Amino acid sequence: METTQKSRPLSAGDEAAVRALVSDFADTWNRHDMAAMHALDTKDVEWINVTGNHWQGVAAVCKGHDNIHRTIFAKTGMRILSTQVRPIASGVAIAVATMSFGPTVTPTGETLAEQKTRGSFTMVNREGVWKIVHFHNTNVDPIAEAHDPITWDETGWRPGDGQ
Repeated sequence: METTQKSRPLSAGDEAAVRALVSDFADTWNRHDMAAMHALDTKDVEWINVTGNHWQGVAAVCKGHDNIHRTIFAKTGMRILSTQVRPIASGVAIAVATMSFGPTVTPTGETLAEQKTRGSFTMVNREGVWKIVHFHNTNVDPIAEAHDPITWDETGWRPGDGQ
């Protein structure tokens, strides 16, 4: 039998630190400063980017970001549109950030439109310092977003979509 435990709320200072970490991620991205960006990570960080690459360890994550920031994202900025924070255990928090990247110019010169994504940051407090231990990013589909959050009727379908 599964039991549900409520997590203690984050202190105001811890929530501010978690939000600052998301903001610092955006700042380092916009400066294309990979050393500063990955100083925000634990050494055992895992990163799943928007294309599904799974980078493990700070060296691999930094190398992957260094590569894309020298090429496709060399001039691409990003903005944090919103951030939701919740604790999941003592010293562990999730921050879900909605972000906007772009526009992006590909190596062939094609301009890609601005892209909205949603990233989940798992953060840990180790020795009094909040760090990113896991990140996963996905593109936001604008059609699906119009139905977010999805509500379901008693049949399991969205209202009006049932058979």
